[in-house]
Amino acid sequence: MRIIGLTGGMAAGKSTVATLFRRAGVPVFDADACVRRLQGEGGKALPLIEQIFPGTVVEGRLDRGALREIVRTRPDALKRLEAIMHPLVRAERARFLKQCRARKEPFCVFDIPLLMEIGEDRRCDLVVVAEAPMSTRLSRIRQRGRSGARMSMTDAKRLLKRQMSDHERRRRADIVIRTGLSRGHAARQVHALLHRLREAS
Repeated sequence: MRIIGLTGGMAAGKSTVATLFRRAGVPVFDADACVRRLQGEGGKALPLIEQIFPGTVVEGRLDRGALREIVRTRPDALKRLEAIMHPLVRAERARFLKQCRARKEPFCVFDIPLLMEIGEDRRCDLVVVAEAPMSTRLSRIRQRGRSGARMSMTDAKRLLKRQMSDHERRRRADIVIRTGLSRGHAARQVHALLHRLREAS
């Protein structure tokens, strides 16, 4: 079974590409969704989070606002939170891989926002990067503001500057899927990639 790593910068269209893989019948491990489950009501991460950050779990639910404030104001908090979450996510990913192998799937996808930053690209047979023009990404980010408020252009650019550069992602990618034109254009690229992989296998 070949593992396809999927990543991309904020608002680059990674989720769209992941959906296209799913619709083509390829199993996808969604790291963000996994984190939400682990931190959701009854999630495995909650007791550990409450132990390290008392008061952040109230009546069995994570107070995300309180946790965000702790991460924002305490220099060591993010690393401590990652030390909780990363092993749990790795275990879920291993379970996903085991299930795929048991079903004899020819391919699976790791949809991981920080695929390269955490070194998981080295475990993949092929790395796919979703990419969109910067103007498109800025527009998408600004529309994601909390409480319906439109984010300022300055704040949107600041968010993007914190991430790995598009140039570096392209340099380390095997395939770049461009999502800035239309969903149909992105779908044709995904289908062409899967066709090539199936022909080669």
